[in-house]
Amino acid sequence: MKSVQEWVKKAVGAASLRNPHTPATPAQSQTPHITGTGLPAPKPSAPQQQRQGGNPQPQNRPPQKQPEGGGPRSLRVYPLGGFEEVGRNCFVVDVDGDLYIIDLGLQFPEEDMPGIDYLIPDMSAVRGRENRIKAIIFTHGHLDHIGAVQHLLPSLHFPPCYGTRLTMAFVKKRLDEEKLTAKARLHTVDFGKPLQLGRVQVEFLRVTHSIPDSAAVALHTPYGTIVHTGDFKFDLTPMNEPPASFQRLAELGDKGVLAIIADSTNATKPGNALSEKVISETLFNLMRDAKGRLIISTFSSLLNRLAQIIEHARTLNRKVYVSGRSMEQNIEIAQQLGYINSTRGLIRKVGPGMEKIPDREILILTTGSQGEERASLARMGLGIHQHVRVKKGDTVILSSNPILGNERAVAKVVNNLNLLGAKVVTNQELALHTTGHGYQNDILLMHRLVRAKHVIPEHGEPYMRAAHGDLARSIGYPDNQIHLLINGEILEFDRQGNARKSKQRFPANDIIIDGHGAGGDGQRIMDDRKIMANAGMFIAVIKVYAESMRLVSDPLLLSRGLIYGSEQASIQKEATLTIRKAYEDALARGEKSMGNLKREVTSALFRFFRHKLDREPMVMPIIVEV
Repeated sequence: MKSVQEWVKKAVGAASLRNPHTPATPAQSQTPHITGTGLPAPKPSAPQQQRQGGNPQPQNRPPQKQPEGGGPRSLRVYPLGGFEEVGRNCFVVDVDGDLYIIDLGLQFPEEDMPGIDYLIPDMSAVRGRENRIKAIIFTHGHLDHIGAVQHLLPSLHFPPCYGTRLTMAFVKKRLDEEKLTAKARLHTVDFGKPLQLGRVQVEFLRVTHSIPDSAAVALHTPYGTIVHTGDFKFDLTPMNEPPASFQRLAELGDKGVLAIIADSTNATKPGNALSEKVISETLFNLMRDAKGRLIISTFSSLLNRLAQIIEHARTLNRKVYVSGRSMEQNIEIAQQLGYINSTRGLIRKVGPGMEKIPDREILILTTGSQGEERASLARMGLGIHQHVRVKKGDTVILSSNPILGNERAVAKVVNNLNLLGAKVVTNQELALHTTGHGYQNDILLMHRLVRAKHVIPEHGEPYMRAAHGDLARSIGYPDNQIHLLINGEILEFDRQGNARKSKQRFPANDIIIDGHGAGGDGQRIMDDRKIMANAGMFIAVIKVYAESMRLVSDPLLLSRGLIYGSEQASIQKEATLTIRKAYEDALARGEKSMGNLKREVTSALFRFFRHKLDREPMVMPIIVEV
């Protein structure tokens, strides 16, 4: 085995020398021989070696035996989230009917999802097979990978859960909030120590991301090894954690990997992701030069970044005051587990008494870097924060990039802070944030190391995964070994290592979380809210005699967000006539069904408002029998 440094040097060099026009040879249709890498070609799988007359290489896999339940032998993989969006990550590996679920994440709502807290994966694909779930495997502790755990574990009958130390601490925190921890089976695993779960050996491999203890996962199945990268980038100078397991990834590539499921988030961006070390140096210089109070906002889950800021504060003799519930909780967990080290009294909650400390010695860590209107930073900008009043001389640092769709909200907060006299520094002026997801060279390096037979781009919107597919083609992968799945699609593998999409497809609907409730028909709920937001609502309460079903009086009308002012009386009068006519005409035709009578009234009102107001409100007729 060559040194890790040689692997990295040659692999990164090869990425810049690749020839995207090199045609795939017949041999590539079996296992891609990736030229120009400086790395050995991937070794054939055991079935291929047998066909070629060689001795199979030991794979350190459990002996094969008949699957439970007498079902047919097969390896199938399918995503239930994360393949058409950034977030809601959930991937299922089905080995002879035994299920291994990787991540249970949430997706934050988009602009056109009014009132929705977040969305979670649709797990109806495994309904009725909960007893076959051998493990739920978590790659890291971000909410888009663990955030649905408290909603889904009960319906999955609390299967055993596995993850690294910090990841499982965050999983436990989610379950504690719903008082579910006592029912859960949570297991902490170490990097590099194989774990036998049924017929599959699971191995956690260290990768660098933006939160400590992030892992790629190797599943050694009887059909071959599957590598799921989780969220990753290759940071050669990481802060507060070791580098990625380059050597082990290369060893897996030597032995032969059947398929890799790899992060696609930044597949459109050339080069390499910026190192956290660069961000740390920029932050230190800004903090050192600030004359008054420092207010720094970043994601509460970026523990590596938070650890750097806290260490710089200690060096610069500043006390750290924390504002925001998620920030407080995450820092507390990181301190308990030793991922953030601080001297006694260095980290405190914002509160009374801060004004007694000189401004030069204060650093406030706060949530709200995405412009969330209820977060601490937004309340500071509006002057309504309970303990922090922004003033001239304050320096506010946003160590983040606005997520797509949040630009206006962030700009509003920045404007408010400027109006209060603060100096605001963002990532547009200086390098204050770097992604946790690899750019094109990081993705290419992962493929050079692992050299899997099949590539499954994951974690991203369709255009991101398509760009990932183009990267794979550029280093010699043929189209039949690049699989652009969407949520619910199934990829099946045979004993020879070939793969094809199944004609079967699992449902992958929008499951929304709204407050404490979960809705199965999320699209219908969102459609209803869009209608009400755009055109308002119109309710007609219609009183009828129970026996004859004839009208007792004119309907009682109620509208919200539809008609106001001088036009209200005339439109309500016309709407009343429309309702009476539609109802009485339907009754004259012999219609007695309550549902059909409501539909007739709804249709008539819909036509009336479209013609009269050129609007399509939500119409709700209510028939009351007296």
